[in-house]
Amino acid sequence: MSDALLAAQTDICVKCGLCLPHCPTYQKTQDENESPRGRLSLIQGWARDELQATPKLNAHIDNCLLCRSCESVCPAYVPYGLIVDQFRSATHSQDREGSLGQRLKKSMMRSALTGETMAPLAGRLMGGAAAGAVKALASLTGAGEMTAGLPSSQAAPLPPPGTYPPSSTREKACASLHLGCTAELLDRETVASAMAVMNRLGIRVDISVRQTCCGALDQHAGDTPSASEHIEQNLTAFESTEAPAIVSFASGCGGMLSEYGKTDSSNRAEAFSRRVRDISQFFAEQEWPDELALKPLPTTVCLHSPCSLRNVLRADQHPASLLKRIPGLKVIPLPAQIRCCGAAGSYMVDHPEMAAALRDDALDLIAASQPSLLLTSNPGCAMHLRAGLKQRGLGDIEVIHPVTLLARQLP
Repeated sequence: MSDALLAAQTDICVKCGLCLPHCPTYQKTQDENESPRGRLSLIQGWARDELQATPKLNAHIDNCLLCRSCESVCPAYVPYGLIVDQFRSATHSQDREGSLGQRLKKSMMRSALTGETMAPLAGRLMGGAAAGAVKALASLTGAGEMTAGLPSSQAAPLPPPGTYPPSSTREKACASLHLGCTAELLDRETVASAMAVMNRLGIRVDISVRQTCCGALDQHAGDTPSASEHIEQNLTAFESTEAPAIVSFASGCGGMLSEYGKTDSSNRAEAFSRRVRDISQFFAEQEWPDELALKPLPTTVCLHSPCSLRNVLRADQHPASLLKRIPGLKVIPLPAQIRCCGAAGSYMVDHPEMAAALRDDALDLIAASQPSLLLTSNPGCAMHLRAGLKQRGLGDIEVIHPVTLLARQLP
């Protein structure tokens, strides 16, 4: 066998097909090879030495968004995401990167988002005098849509590592904030908003100097050694903090952090994962004082639930619950049949046609609702949807994190 453990894991799938209506790529293609059970069958064949990992077979696996909607309905609890990650890791050395243009786009994206120095530099360039040159370079390499999806305005720079006690009330709780690798480029206002709400709730915030990228992009690309380095660095960084909760505002990062115990079976990784909270979940768990009544906002907003928030963290109910605290606000959730917006980490770069087709389904509903704001808990989804809105001439619909709206309505 190529991989006995992987073969055994795929055996859990009984091929019942209950996952098919929930798989975005299968719904678009009606191709069994593009369904969860089809992909598991292909991986099973490879693991049993019955199939070779040809470019065609790899393509079917790589076309998966890893939205994990299939896991949410699977009666056998097949660890689908873990199986796909393991297969990609086992075949990572093969040339699966596509054309030169695709490789350049992926390299730009991963460097800009996950590089220890590149992410802050990219953030400064996009907001400075060199922004035009950066966007022109991105357009030449085919990554222009990525830059079109960046926030139109940036908040103040990220707070430096340290401890931030509440200034307006006594300290009631403490939390460690995971910034990840996208905050500088995509989420400055979200970080400022999270800090503002925590301050008003009496929560001390710890920002560790040694924290790093969650490792999701590397993990899902099959680059297990790089992902493991990120995991080890974060485990060490957050072990030194006394805060009981590790809070993530990017649901994709939160999903990865919450599953460190699956990637690294050590007790310390499992203990780390138990501390992870999505920020909306964390705020929903806090006691809100009566004097913290949010200002009314008589407008309509659309609420998008990222796959990672819904299918991995299982915390998609919390943003809607928090938004009920804003008087006059009408919240229109995007319906459950919108399985994935198509962003899916680097998927929007690797598979732009499918990513755009899936996004169109969401944009049709957003356009019909005519909201003043679109709220989403993942920066990749925000970037992808923001670019699509601009393409449709709907760029006046601002795309922000739900926590940002809460912060804007603080008294």
